[in-house]
Amino acid sequence: MAVNVELEFRLLYDLDDDWMPFWGFMAMVTGFWGTDTPPEKVAGVIRWFAETGLVTLGALADNEYGWEEWDVDLDESMERIANGTASGVGYDQAAGVADLMTTEVFRANITEKGERRLAELEEQGLTYWTTQGPYKSPRG
Repeated sequence: MAVNVELEFRLLYDLDDDWMPFWGFMAMVTGFWGTDTPPEKVAGVIRWFAETGLVTLGALADNEYGWEEWDVDLDESMERIANGTASGVGYDQAAGVADLMTTEVFRANITEKGERRLAELEEQGLTYWTTQGPYKSPRG
């Protein structure tokens, strides 16, 4: 899976603010790759971010912290994202866009490595305004 540096920056930039659900990845990836990008390709981007150590995968939890990292391997994490959990439907079960927008099946969290990578990209001159995807609507 190849993720261009502009998309990498935008996802890290958004992740630095908050945990990102599947829909956050979907919205950003389709802004760069087009609205016909299937959820499976978005899942590939999520896998790439996890494999490279830029994010950890987990879900919102019913505790004082609000998020909990999954204590399973990457394949099991990706299975949960595809097939869902008690917290939400996976992209394979989503009946449509509304399901993908509202599912809380998972959230990604930026790691220290991801924060360092974001800082590197910012030092290279990348900003929110210089990394708009070609499919991004001018109205947001």
